[in-house]
Amino acid sequence: MKAVTLLSVLGQVALLTLNANAHPGEEHEVLTPYELAKRYAARDLRHNKAKRCAPHIARFESARKAKRSLQLKKRQDVATATASAVTPHYTTIQNTTCVTAPEVTEGPYYVNNELIRQDIRDEQPGLPLILDLGIMDTTTCSPLSDALVELWHCNTTGYYAGFTGLTSTTPGGDDGAPGDIPGNGTAPGNGTGPPPGGPGGSQDMTDQETFLRGAWVTGGGGVVEMTSVYPGYYTGRTAHIHLMVHTNYTVNSNGTISSHAGTLLHIGQLFFDDAVNDQVFALSPYNTSQQSRTRNDEDGILSQQNSDGYSGFVSLEQIDPNSIEAGFYGYLTVGVDTSADQTIASTNYASGIPEDLLLSASSAWSEFQETAEASPTA
Repeated sequence: MKAVTLLSVLGQVALLTLNANAHPGEEHEVLTPYELAKRYAARDLRHNKAKRCAPHIARFESARKAKRSLQLKKRQDVATATASAVTPHYTTIQNTTCVTAPEVTEGPYYVNNELIRQDIRDEQPGLPLILDLGIMDTTTCSPLSDALVELWHCNTTGYYAGFTGLTSTTPGGDDGAPGDIPGNGTAPGNGTGPPPGGPGGSQDMTDQETFLRGAWVTGGGGVVEMTSVYPGYYTGRTAHIHLMVHTNYTVNSNGTISSHAGTLLHIGQLFFDDAVNDQVFALSPYNTSQQSRTRNDEDGILSQQNSDGYSGFVSLEQIDPNSIEAGFYGYLTVGVDTSADQTIASTNYASGIPEDLLLSASSAWSEFQETAEASPTA
């Protein structure tokens, strides 16, 4: 058994080395075989817990799709829009659930203390993406209510809010290359992306934009809905969305979250099928990107997170079956171990957020709290 374990660890070391070379800005710390063995043993324990929840997760996702189907029919939308929504695309945990993987860090573009809000678009262009995210406690195989789910991702041509000024000559570390359209205008720089940087650190911010960043909480059913746009890509990385799951969180009175106030259970990334990416990226403004596209099978971080039966792929359904340009509903159940406690590495913080955004966020949060108090199981 020791020989098998050692071979497994050596294989994982080789994978991490290849990932570091392919994505120099997201270099991982050098770990001893003993430390790697500990990490993978802990990860596999979480995965085994999650596998026991497979039937629960399949029913959980099926119920959410059925509920949305009913809501759409009540609004007299096209009847066929959700004809396939009642049945989950997958029935096993390998294909429906993103399981905690501590080796996937938040990357260099995380910003602490962003807005509490469900719609994170800030008028960014792109195909609408309504994410239906279920959070399941794999220690009990039950939905996890009152969990803070935080998302951030680049825009249609590769820029992250807070880093729109990066170019290929900007010093610092990253996991790829920002692109185009910061805010609603034209990007500074040539859009070819920043250079490789040091391991583990945060990329210096160039602005205080807030687009495509935000967090909201799961209701009594363990589900959170958030609205964004379908993400673009940038050199070195395929299309993806970063995700964190917090408990015991704190929301400030001004409508922002306190990133370090609670317990961080999960850090991960969500991915999309390349067959859908191909269609989306042929449309404007995605097709104006100056980035070199990286496909899913070329992205080392994707392969790392989605190895050994793990999966962070979003199950997509078109809002209008006759037009991809109407956007998508995206479903994913994230299995988390509530005994986990991850760490945020970023030293970047949001500041100077416009008053109208703060007011909107704080008002929405107050309204949500009032509704939750009136109906605790909502």
